[in-house]
Amino acid sequence: MATVIAISLSAHSLPYATVCIRSLARNLEGDDAIQLLTDTAGDQKLLQQAFAAFERIKIHVADELWEDSGNSMRGAPGLERIRQGHPCWRKLTDPMLLTREGDEVVVLDPDVYFPRRFSFEPVGDDTLRLTWQKPNCLLPFSVVETAFAKGIAMADHVDIGIAQYRSSLDLEWLDWLAGELLSEAPRMMHVEAILWSCLAMRMGGGYLDRDRWSCWANTQWKRLWLKAGATPAQMLSGEDFRSCLAFHAGGTAKRWLAAPGAEEVLERLAELPGGKSLPAPAVQPFVPFTREKFDWLRKRGRILDALGYRKFLEAKPRKQKELSLVQ
Repeated sequence: MATVIAISLSAHSLPYATVCIRSLARNLEGDDAIQLLTDTAGDQKLLQQAFAAFERIKIHVADELWEDSGNSMRGAPGLERIRQGHPCWRKLTDPMLLTREGDEVVVLDPDVYFPRRFSFEPVGDDTLRLTWQKPNCLLPFSVVETAFAKGIAMADHVDIGIAQYRSSLDLEWLDWLAGELLSEAPRMMHVEAILWSCLAMRMGGGYLDRDRWSCWANTQWKRLWLKAGATPAQMLSGEDFRSCLAFHAGGTAKRWLAAPGAEEVLERLAELPGGKSLPAPAVQPFVPFTREKFDWLRKRGRILDALGYRKFLEAKPRKQKELSLVQ
């Protein structure tokens, strides 16, 4: 049984992905390879140049693997629909192009940063592990409405920075799920989170320990802080890197990793004193996303829109300074 660590990305992700993937290659214990899945031969060449110093990083053109005659997923209408949708959706299908039955699979976003030496905790059974975040990103509402209408259960608090399972996923059910939810879904990256949340309730399992595997949360106070003109360095300094094994810089946060000097700032933050001792890792069961909570979130959104809060946040802020060690 092997461990397959897979990251889907294009060369356009390199401004922030370079920092994250280098941190993974340097800090991952053992000799497991890191498999990068990309879109074109041109992207493959650029990624090879970016990570030439790391022998453990292997780079594949995903479409070439998909067209291989041994790919059992090819031709399944729902799975083909996943691959033809937003590139983020392929994180559900493409890692399985590299696996054999029983392999431990770790699917990573290219914006997950690893501040210290670590190893992935094996799943060991047929359940799913996902990173936790306080708000969920189950969007768009139309696809969530479709899931509720068809009685398809979804998990709350799902973050898609890290997903772990033992190969393979239930491809027949995933093909069915895509047929139920994606026929009229917009080609929008957040739909990926809905698919994972449905898989979570289907497979069972739970959230990875949030003290070890941390996710940036786009909370209201952070939005206001950004609106007030906080610099990338200030925003990163508001996160605790002293103990965590990984930090998912999702959404707006990934831009900060592309700023000049970001890698040095992250290393400095990870070395600050006062990190807490981590207890034995614990998996918290998935929490169902309820219709009541969904309706409340929509009602809250309408109230905030009526108050002009969203327009206030979306108004262009004053120009932010570049990230540097002197800030």
